[in-house]
Amino acid sequence: MSKPSIDFSTLLAVSVHDMKNSLGLLVQQLEDVSHKVVDTDTQQELAHMHYEAQRINTNLVQLLALYRQQDLLEIESEQNFLDEVVEELVMNNRFYSKSRGIDVTVNLPDDLFFFGDRSLITQVLNDVFINAMRYTADKLMIEAKRVEDRGCSITIEDNGPGYPDSLLMLNEQQPRYSDMKGSRTGLGLFFAKLIAEAHEYKGQQGFIKLENSSSLGGSRFTLYLP
Repeated sequence: MSKPSIDFSTLLAVSVHDMKNSLGLLVQQLEDVSHKVVDTDTQQELAHMHYEAQRINTNLVQLLALYRQQDLLEIESEQNFLDEVVEELVMNNRFYSKSRGIDVTVNLPDDLFFFGDRSLITQVLNDVFINAMRYTADKLMIEAKRVEDRGCSITIEDNGPGYPDSLLMLNEQQPRYSDMKGSRTGLGLFFAKLIAEAHEYKGQQGFIKLENSSSLGGSRFTLYLP
């Protein structure tokens, strides 16, 4: 009797999906438990656990999205109001930012919108925001502005140590698998670059830009959508 063949790529995708769902429940439960704890040290430990679980969950979401799309990243483009996306972003991460005493400033023009895939853009901004919370000293700032007729740029800045040179090189080239080592692997930025470039309008592609010229003194991430 021949052995049944195993499609490991599908098996991994299903496993990642299950892990993502379980981690999502764990993240919510950690936040619920934190409201019942009065000890400050315990709250901070729970906040750190919440942060790490959410970071892993974000990576799993990215991997699953890349697997589903393979070489073609499909964009469901529609008009989205940025204040709604940013409000959700800040609220979803308030537990960890509050526990670390991070001051989050949001500067958005009234009724600023963008055309693009809300789910994918939210994933990009969430990943950048989560990493910024990890490396900042105590300040984060989200700003956005209109670019040309319908494009917009969104920036997330912090007052941490800034991006290492290995990540700043992503401005000019795609990350390689061999570069994804250490505490800042670049996986999220690789994902962000793919998503940005998949957004096109009249021959213009979206892009990301990494800088260490933040007005706060740390790193500055910019996402441009045409």
